[in-house]
Amino acid sequence: MKAINRHIIRLATFLAFIPVASSCGDLLEPEPTTEVSDKRSIYDEKSAVAALNGTYDLLRAGGHYGLDFNFIPYLFADNVKFVGIQTYYKIFVRQNGYGQTNLQSDNSALSGVWSAIYKTINNTNHLIEKVNSVDDANFTQAERDNIVGQAYFIRALCYFDLTRFWGGVQLVLKPTSSSDDVAGIKRSTLEQTYEQVSADLLKAEELLTATDSRIFADLGAVQALTARLALYRQDWSKAETYAARVLSNSKYALVKPFSVFYTNKASAESILELEFTVSETNPSGSWWRPAELGGRYEASLNDAIIELLQDPNTGGNRAEIIQISDKSKQVYNGIYWRAQQDNPEYVFRIAEQYLIRAEARAHLNDLSGSLEDLNRVRARADVLSLAANTYNTPEKALQAIENERRVEFAVENHRFFDLRRTNRLSAVLGETEGYLFPIPINELNKDNALEPNPSN
Repeated sequence: MKAINRHIIRLATFLAFIPVASSCGDLLEPEPTTEVSDKRSIYDEKSAVAALNGTYDLLRAGGHYGLDFNFIPYLFADNVKFVGIQTYYKIFVRQNGYGQTNLQSDNSALSGVWSAIYKTINNTNHLIEKVNSVDDANFTQAERDNIVGQAYFIRALCYFDLTRFWGGVQLVLKPTSSSDDVAGIKRSTLEQTYEQVSADLLKAEELLTATDSRIFADLGAVQALTARLALYRQDWSKAETYAARVLSNSKYALVKPFSVFYTNKASAESILELEFTVSETNPSGSWWRPAELGGRYEASLNDAIIELLQDPNTGGNRAEIIQISDKSKQVYNGIYWRAQQDNPEYVFRIAEQYLIRAEARAHLNDLSGSLEDLNRVRARADVLSLAANTYNTPEKALQAIENERRVEFAVENHRFFDLRRTNRLSAVLGETEGYLFPIPINELNKDNALEPNPSN
């Protein structure tokens, strides 16, 4: 594909142009368009590609993977400490790292996550509804399937992400032009929302194929999310099956040492990462880096995770993510080391699939298979393998997997969600089991049909 100029296209919300790879290998170069009406938003192949590009751009937004969707769970768990001054982040921090917070439903960061994700969902709804009705003889069915398949995948990812914050949510499956179009839709249950995610993933699986891309969704990304969803739903057989499908793909591999995946873009470790550039920067980088390195230094690794990472029996070469600034001697997260702030955001990587399969196998009482998967991840980190006699019950296996996930994803946003889905919030964090974030008050105020969470 030729480079696509970066512009903004409006569906009912803004869609920004960024480069996209076509599975069919053609390159499209839409004319610069800053704003179009809803009726003309998707009218040919080029505008459809531009709309898809804009949808990926929204995934990168500060309310979603660009910052707050990751940053909030960091602060709510036990690997990261808040060292900044932003009040709307400080409220997520627990006293002494334990117990409940004073989080309120008027928190602007929470509200930003909600609105950012629903904005992305609206874009996917436009793509799903309109692409196949476009009258363009040059727009092949293969390319239409590719775009619509990615839209189904992104919508599935968005609804899954909403469940991680709020549980069951309003299912908006048609394009809207204002919040009034959503008002009156009752919240679905968690299981109903999961069913919608699953249905979208099935459509994506039908439409997408395996490609060389790691920055746009393909069949491997669909399988990775399907495995993760199955893990959350405790469908152990399906989690094992779909993780195995990803792991059998020679496109993906654990890279060694651990630092290779984050010091290189689109490494073999990556299943799907969101691309940032020096002109379209990743805001997360600034939040982690000290001021002397051009950052804001809002968060740092806490003492507990530093100790685990530096212990050769648990962290191994994963300790490389611990960086210390020269002048201030401040500890910061080395995954966001690029001064240009063009670090990717990692949505799925292969290590997670090994640990998903390990957990599923432990529940299925395949302890030897589970241990093999766990030890693959440990071996990549130069950590000694666990012995079978320390892994000889499902309970021991599951605790070992929890411990491994904590250090493997020390600065990826799994920890809080892992503890909630395994009913370990109370034991580890002193938080109410099943805790869900409060629904943003501004959303409740404008829609009487939207029911609050117990935390509201």
